[in-house]
Amino acid sequence: MNYKQLSYDIKDFDEKQGIVKAYANVYNHEDSDGDISAPGSFTKTVQENYKRIRVLKDHNSTVGLGVPLEMDSNDPVGLMTTTKFNLNKEVSRDMFSDIQLMKENGLNAELSIGYGIVDRSKSNTKVINQYKLYEYSFLTSWAANEMSTVTDIKSLKSHYGIMEILTKAYDLKYSDSRLIQIESILKSLSEEPEDTTHNDKPIDKTELKNALLTTFSKY
Repeated sequence: MNYKQLSYDIKDFDEKQGIVKAYANVYNHEDSDGDISAPGSFTKTVQENYKRIRVLKDHNSTVGLGVPLEMDSNDPVGLMTTTKFNLNKEVSRDMFSDIQLMKENGLNAELSIGYGIVDRSKSNTKVINQYKLYEYSFLTSWAANEMSTVTDIKSLKSHYGIMEILTKAYDLKYSDSRLIQIESILKSLSEEPEDTTHNDKPIDKTELKNALLTTFSKY
């Protein structure tokens, strides 16, 4: 099985019902593997394998997050998925809260598909005409391809900015284990000299990325 990762903004979000609407793949875009998904490349697999396609966390076949309510392969942008998270499970509630936190702060959600290639274009070998889709996953890591906007965040330029976004997590429905994790990060970030001017102290982009990665790391 192969994997493709995508960083994209959430299109719809229903907190009460635990529903997330987001693209799992986009068409006509050369990804980090050098592949281009052709429009309609998911049509056959969605029609034939819909009931077998799973929603996972980090491609872990033992950690299901919920079920796909709809997979629209005819969307002009890409494979649009509508997912209902199982909010009775702690792991699903935490992932759902992660997505909510990212959406509320202008960050992208990270999705990835587990797939096989059925047909590749003979005239342009970069183009995939037909996939076999096994699952799509919501990830706890950032996408590496150029569509990711995480390293270009302009609103989080300081330690104070990171603390602000992490503090908002306390208002969401995280499990106790995740809240303890977030509290630990907040304490570590707050250990600075009192005369430090937070808003005037930019941090390295790698440092910002790693701090956010730690927040949504596996537990």
